[in-house]
Amino acid sequence: NSASIGIELDHPGHKYGYTAFPDAQFEALVPLLARMVKTHGIPRANVVGHSDVAPQRKIDPGELFPWERLADYGLCLPTPKPLLGDPFDNDGAFLLALERFGYDITDGAKAVEAFQRRWRPRKIDGEIDGEIRAILFHLLLDRDEGRTR
Repeated sequence: NSASIGIELDHPGHKYGYTAFPDAQFEALVPLLARMVKTHGIPRANVVGHSDVAPQRKIDPGELFPWERLADYGLCLPTPKPLLGDPFDNDGAFLLALERFGYDITDGAKAVEAFQRRWRPRKIDGEIDGEIRAILFHLLLDRDEGRTR
């Protein structure tokens, strides 16, 4: 559309027996995405999933999508290994920071689940905890210091 480029992967999704993404599919995605990122000057921080853009309506590509493998190619941000403790005073502060990072927080629980699905896929419960607060803080710090290009 006028604001984004979407890549549709042929995958059963959560509704039809969600499974890991096949290696062959991932290996086909890498050169396509690399070409798009280079051609359009897309920063790594802007390579996101459908659920990151529309958390109220979408859950794809889901928690099994190999984001870290894409990050190894330099095509998206890796999940930070936060060194800080719990940087936000309360859940409202976290949600405002999540919105600042680019998530639609109209439905806070769905936004938290989408964030967890992308940045902490091993535990998706919609609950705000110290770990996801620290991950978000680290992501915002990296972005503000120019390390997400």
